[in-house]
Amino acid sequence: MKKQTKKLRDKILSKQTLLNQANQQLKKEFIGLDSVIDEVISSISSWFLFPDLQDKPVIVNLWGLTGTGKSSLVNRLVQLLQQERKYFRFDLGENNGWQLKNQLEEIYENENGFPIVLAFDEFQHVRTIGELGEEITDTSRDNRIVWELLDSGKFQITKYDHSVNDLYDFINKLNFFLREGVQVKNGLVISRKEFFVEEMGLEKKYINPNSKTEKLDLKKVNFVKSQVPYLLFDLTRDRYKTPFEIKETLMKLNGEETIAYLTELFEFATSPKTVDCSKAIIFVLGNLDEAYTMSKNYNPDVNADEFHEMSLKINVPIIKKALQERFRNEQIARLGNNHIIYPAFSSKSFYKIIDLELKKIANKVYKSQDILLDFDESIKELIYKEGVYPTQGTRPIFTTIYQVVNSKLAKIVAEKIINKVKGNKVKITYNDGFVSIDYFLKKKVVFHFKEKQILKLENLRKNKKDDIQAITAVHESGHAICSVFLMKTIPEVIYSITAEANSHGFVFTKYLWNYISKKEIINRLSMLLGGYAAERIVFGEENVTAGSESDIEKATELISDMIKNCGMGKLPAKYQVKDLKTNLAIHDTENHLKNDIEEWIKSAYSLTEKILKEQESLLLHMADFLSDNRMMNKESIEKYCKIYGVNYSSELIIRNGDNIFYRNHLKQKIKTVSTKQENPVVDSYGFSLNKDVNSKID
Repeated sequence: MKKQTKKLRDKILSKQTLLNQANQQLKKEFIGLDSVIDEVISSISSWFLFPDLQDKPVIVNLWGLTGTGKSSLVNRLVQLLQQERKYFRFDLGENNGWQLKNQLEEIYENENGFPIVLAFDEFQHVRTIGELGEEITDTSRDNRIVWELLDSGKFQITKYDHSVNDLYDFINKLNFFLREGVQVKNGLVISRKEFFVEEMGLEKKYINPNSKTEKLDLKKVNFVKSQVPYLLFDLTRDRYKTPFEIKETLMKLNGEETIAYLTELFEFATSPKTVDCSKAIIFVLGNLDEAYTMSKNYNPDVNADEFHEMSLKINVPIIKKALQERFRNEQIARLGNNHIIYPAFSSKSFYKIIDLELKKIANKVYKSQDILLDFDESIKELIYKEGVYPTQGTRPIFTTIYQVVNSKLAKIVAEKIINKVKGNKVKITYNDGFVSIDYFLKKKVVFHFKEKQILKLENLRKNKKDDIQAITAVHESGHAICSVFLMKTIPEVIYSITAEANSHGFVFTKYLWNYISKKEIINRLSMLLGGYAAERIVFGEENVTAGSESDIEKATELISDMIKNCGMGKLPAKYQVKDLKTNLAIHDTENHLKNDIEEWIKSAYSLTEKILKEQESLLLHMADFLSDNRMMNKESIEKYCKIYGVNYSSELIIRNGDNIFYRNHLKQKIKTVSTKQENPVVDSYGFSLNKDVNSKID
């Protein structure tokens, strides 16, 4: 007993050590994911230490932007925990229902009922709710089996192949012999042996190399061929441990009993089988654009730290709300509550990832070629500027590293050999469009060459100093000034040149409050119209460009939403166009709302023009700077406001969005309420048994 206890203790300690080592190693390899790794290790620890204690699978959901390391983290974790042979990964973006079911049958053959690891990758693709809210009934992608696994960890399969058909034909053949007078005892044919042997073709197996037929020993003729027990064993693995058990049984039966026994095995083989994954841990991996609203922004000029900060605000309720856009409520319930949310990478994490990858390359080259690679900071900066798309994770970085570094490794080695360079230290630097390779021997450069580097983003970021940049400078300055004087918020940055495909520039502003009040609607509208108004003021009515399309669209959508859905109009009600599906909304058949929306936009535009004309000096100076420089940061914007702005004061700007008005107003209001209140009389309240008194009103 003591030996068993010690053995169990040693096993647990060994597994705990393996978990801790995996935790530490993952943090070395996956930058910026320490909290995610801690959550994953914590989620699987009970399963890893005591898998036999669970009767339902453990579900671990990993959500994040593309390229943040969800799949690779799980793959590496499985390796570190030495679970590769028990790991089954499924790409739900590629699998249809039948393929998935066939792959899962491998579990029945190999690991049925044992602790295993399942990973359902690209889980967002098995959506059951369409983009318009309709249920998806595509039978070609029937993934009900996934939901069965997530619920109980079990599902049924029917194994029906050519072996089953062969067994059916064999039973019919044996029945024929019994009808023809063949008798059987203890598995051996005891009557009409010659007939049985001839019809079964058994003599053919006794032809020797000299083509002489040997005589069959008719004293011992098996009713069931010797290879049949092995066939039966393949079909009934979860019933027998070895084919010899079947053979022993057959050697005890007469003809009728043999038929009955084989028929029973046939029925067992063709009956549904339960694939048992109840002791599994299931990783659900997916990208949820509905939660990561920044995911569609491919602009490489947006600060990665801004997206990182936005991603940290995503919580489990937001994830579940996003899941409702793709799955039914009962399916979301099956995913459980263990949702691990990946953050977007910060700029610091991106630089660490670049540094880690370059170190891997340097170590590889040193081991194979005895060359020490030293990457200058300018190379790391180039890779960041060319390779970082904040919402696309690490994949663009790795391709950029290949273009900048890996593509030159062969020449670095070849030049050393061809020119018989003695130095084994190589420093790689970037400057003015060229990657320079310097070979050192005792701190002295002994050989040098350089390669022109093709830039895909930096060339797009260069100042053009043309009409487009001038138009963009004026347009974006208009937005920024309205943000300062109407929304009391200084933008984080203004760009008049950007590498984004569908934009010449943009203003990035962070509001410090998370609501829209009625009084600020007109200010938000004005800010959206700031670019259009600025162009009109500076260039004249006839020279306004079509670049305000998206701004006008956003402004119209904002005020329409505020009035039609948010109760910000004259009546707190919901409005919809007339349709059978909108019976519970008000139908604006007289176009009153249309007129109201137009009036709001007119008023907002008048306010925009008023502000920009008052701040015309600031507008012109800011636009002039941006016509020569591709960006203006927050500090520069505030500096210009102080110098050229009319009636600008730092006190105008909101620095803390947590206590702007509402809390203080509530606290002041409560002081005006009398502390003496009459006790309410129960009879004065109306009650209804048809109403839920605990119902929530949003």
